[in-house]
Amino acid sequence: MSKALTPTVNYTLIQGSYWGCYCAVVTFSSVYLLAQGFSNAQIGSLIAVSGILSAVLQPLVSGMADRLKKLSLRQFAALLVLIQAGAGGLLLVLPGMVPQALLYGALIVMIQVVLPLCSALGMACINSGQSMNFGVARGAGSISYGVFSALCGQLVLWFGEVSIPLAMTALNLVLMVSILIFKFKGMEDGPKEEMAEEKTEKGGKPFLLKYHGVIPLVVGVVLLLVSHNVLNTYAFQIVTPLGGDSAAMGNMLLIQSLVELPVMFLFSWMIVKASSRFWLCVSGVGFFLHALGALLAPNMFWMNVIQVFEMPGYAVFALASIYFVNEMVAEEDRVQGQAWITMAMTLGNVLASFVGGLLLDYTSVFLLLTFAALAGAVGMLLFFLLLRKGSRTLTAKE
Repeated sequence: MSKALTPTVNYTLIQGSYWGCYCAVVTFSSVYLLAQGFSNAQIGSLIAVSGILSAVLQPLVSGMADRLKKLSLRQFAALLVLIQAGAGGLLLVLPGMVPQALLYGALIVMIQVVLPLCSALGMACINSGQSMNFGVARGAGSISYGVFSALCGQLVLWFGEVSIPLAMTALNLVLMVSILIFKFKGMEDGPKEEMAEEKTEKGGKPFLLKYHGVIPLVVGVVLLLVSHNVLNTYAFQIVTPLGGDSAAMGNMLLIQSLVELPVMFLFSWMIVKASSRFWLCVSGVGFFLHALGALLAPNMFWMNVIQVFEMPGYAVFALASIYFVNEMVAEEDRVQGQAWITMAMTLGNVLASFVGGLLLDYTSVFLLLTFAALAGAVGMLLFFLLLRKGSRTLTAKE
């Protein structure tokens, strides 16, 4: 089947099915779990614990993927997705709050653990010499997320909350097939044992000790993603004092999604014009200006206008970070390198939810937005220091 598909089309299937599944698992988690009898506090705790666990597992699982002896990265990723599909199916046949909590927590963990593997697959295709537009595929993933957000909402209205595990299971199976057929000339398939042993020797030193500046870079990513996720997680609470409602919030988030698309579709051209280091610094500015604009916006009109900063912010970061790791990290550590960035993004989401909730409960929306702007400012400055021309961040130590 892969022979009938171009690398870009095949990778678009991977991105589309991944972000559709992410939508079903994460975005609709409260809808499903509330229907199973969980309270808001229990749901929040489950999501937070799962987020922390996924942050811990991402570099560990990806480090394992870098050093597999019997399976290729493609086969390993497909195996994890198959397990994920099984967990979704078990939600339908194992009632009770404890089994449901364990299964749903596992789903939240695994959908995030699979992300760096999918990113590494795309980079492996490009590294093999194939002509593939990563940005177009990632842009299609954003479109898929929006489409499945609307579709899952309708499915719940038509068939009830049981449609959510059905949707995630079906999408996981599509994702698994898309990964299995993602095989093109020049891409490594089944790693030979001697090759894996050679990689193990070269990559024996722990990732944190092997590369310069990993921890400060991770801190910078965490801060920028805290700034970003505060605005998304608490969008409704942010727009309410400005005269907005749920419809206004939906329109704002739609604008936010749409402005990402030009960057996604043009990034293959952008990365030729300037380095991934440059674009990561640009993303730091975009994150900060987005949060600062939200802090200063006097009404919903300006809140909608400042969504344009999503373009140089998250949209640029989502692609530039993947290219940066691929360029800077040795081949035997690339999957683990992607996982460290994904782990930082996950921690940013967890911290934004936890600290943001406390600020809203005990202070005000103004202080919440001030916190987001400060996190964005510090993250931006860290990026400028760590990624300036001539810096050694993520280069191998002697």
